[in-house]
Parts: sequence; C-alpha cells; structure tokens
Amino acid sequence: MFLAASLILLGAIAGSTQAYWRLSCGIVQTSRIDPIINPGVVSPHAHKIAGASNIDASSTYDTLQKAPCTSCEIGADLSAYWTPILYYQHPNGSFEEVPNQGMTIYYEGRGDNRSNLQPFPPGFRMVSGNSALRSYDKTKLIPGSNRPIADRVSFACLDVGSSPEQPYMARTSCINGLRAQIHFQSCWDGQNLYKPDNSHVEYMSGLDNGVCPATHPIPLIHLFYEILYSVNNVNQDGGKFVFSQGDPTGYGFHGDFLNAWDPATLETAIKNCANTNDGGVDNCDAFKATYNPNFSKTCPERPPIVNEPVHGMIDKLPGCITITPGPDPATPADTNCPDGSSQPTLNGRDLPAVHEFQAPTRAQFRRPFVPMHGSPLPRPSYSESY
Repeated sequence: MFLAASLILLGAIAGSTQAYWRLSCGIVQTSRIDPIINPGVVSPHAHKIAGASNIDASSTYDTLQKAPCTSCEIGADLSAYWTPILYYQHPNGSFEEVPNQGMTIYYEGRGDNRSNLQPFPPGFRMVSGNSALRSYDKTKLIPGSNRPIADRVSFACLDVGSSPEQPYMARTSCINGLRAQIHFQSCWDGQNLYKPDNSHVEYMSGLDNGVCPATHPIPLIHLFYEILYSVNNVNQDGGKFVFSQGDPTGYGFHGDFLNAWDPATLETAIKNCANTNDGGVDNCDAFKATYNPNFSKTCPERPPIVNEPVHGMIDKLPGCITITPGPDPATPADTNCPDGSSQPTLNGRDLPAVHEFQAPTRAQFRRPFVPMHGSPLPRPSYSESY
C-alpha cells in the first residue's frame, strides 16, 4: 500500500518540477536518537529513520559507509533520512503509533543555476523545519523574498476529491492517507559541513526554485521528503494526532539528512540525471549497478536502539514530552528530561545526558571543496538566517 499510495498525485508534482529522481525507502529504525542534533546521546524525542541499517546515536559519514544494507532502493546511497513519529492520543491517554511504512525522497534539479548543481560532500548534514513551532511563522522570510520559510512544511490529505495543501494538519480523515512534506535548503556556504544553527545552508529565493544568496553561492540538488501516514487505519475516537515532540498541530514537522552517498555515484547521477530524469531511479544509468527493488525485504527494520516502547499502543510519548498546542513555540522544558532523571539504555549501556555539540568544519576534512564544473568558488561570508 505504501508504494502505491506514495505515487498518488504524482502527476501534479511532476508538472511543477523540471526533472528529478525519486527514492522509495522503508523504515530501518524507530528510536529516540538524532546523530545530528544530539550525537552520542538519547534524543529528547523519537524519530522514524530510513537508510543505512547501522544508524545509531553516533553515526557519521564514515560509519554509515560501513552499513551492511540500506532500506532505500539504491545501494550506493547509505545516507540516513529521518522525521518525527506520528501518534494518535486516545481519550484514555494512551498513544497509538500511526501506520507508516517508509518515506519517498525526491532529488530534484531546481534553481536558476541547476546546470551547475553540486553533490553533497562527505560529512555533509542538514536539518529543515523547527520542531518547536506550533503556529505559522510569518516573520521569518526567505532571503531576497517575501515568502515565509514556514512554507517548507506542508500536509496533503489524500481523500476523495482534492483539497489545498496546508502548513499544518488541517484534515486528518483521509481515505488514502495524510502526507507530510518538507523542502530542504539547496544553497551551501562551501565551507561548513554542518553548523548547529544550520547557517551553513540556505533556501533558494523561491524555496524550491530561484536563486541562491551571495552568502551561500553553491547550488545543491534539491531534497524533498514525503511521508505517508495511514490515518484512517486508526480509530479516531475523539482524540488527536500528535507528533513525537509533543506537536498536535504539524507546524513543528521537521526532517534531518545525513549524507553517506558513494561520491562517484552521486556526482554521476547529478551530472546525467538531475536535469533530464522523469523520476524513476531505474531510468538513471548511474544507479543500475546498485538498484534493489526488493529493498524492503533485504533490509527490514531493526529493533529499536533505545530500550523503551515506541511501537503500537504505548502509555506515554517516548521521553519526557509535554504536549503543547501553541500558538507559542514549545520550550526546552517541554521536551527535555529533568537533570538527574533516569535514562533508557542503548545496547545495554547507560546513555549520557544531552550535551552541546560543536560540529567539525570543512577545514578538518582532507579534501578541499571543488565544484563539479569550473574552478573553485570564492569563500562566502555566513548568513545568520535559518
């Protein structure tokens, strides 16, 4: 059902894009981990993760490259992709996991400079969305545009007839499922593989098209996630849907990307398929050597890394989560466990408390960045917007 339903409304999507390839991915891990935001420790809230089978709380490009398999259909892509879990809170206080079999990842040839798209470098990672939001933020705009950054998140109710997409969970009775969608930043500063405030990347002027700002001159291939939730498989008995970070609105939907592509495969695919392909990965020669249509069987979901209930019907949201309906953003006190509280274990080991993490810069890696086409780009200044 997942693969079939994921293609609903594909014609509308294809009509709005130039060219792309589309990866189908199964879930490989469901746990309270986030190796980008909270590396090496238990995360405040839980995620569903697709991609490399060895994903854990401390994953990096180098460790993912050693994964035995990937839950996505291209074996050369050992990246990890994750989003929060959707639950349904029943009137009796219990939480039911909403069925979700995986996600669809679009790699799109977008932007005015799409002929010069660059591959994600080894070690690159980024986050899109703000898990604390509980209302539509009109104040934070895309640089050089009047469009709110909040438009990166949208929801589509796949039901009889069509309805406009919304930046929140406007409708949750959807025969063919509720689809969450998120756009990622496509402009890079060329220096930092990651910065905790995500200022190493920026959105194009039109969010999913347009130009990159001068501070982030390097155009990256555009990432877009779709996650389909079978909301009508849940007995909606007067409760409410809520994401694992305590968000009953959907405004706080977010996605993470930890790159672990085989560099040569990704570079070839961008060069030959990003601006010509019609969506199917089987139409791109760069993928033929590692294309695996049986990915969901050959790389199934692993047991949860963190030893706490996350699947099925559970008594509480994983972690120390307070459900916050907004409109004010959630605070750290709404999602973080108090100091000194007991923590779950990871593979039999006690996990340390969440701590601050300073990511390495590009200068700490071996190879300088050189674009696929032409000479090295100038070193830009940083943007503080996010």
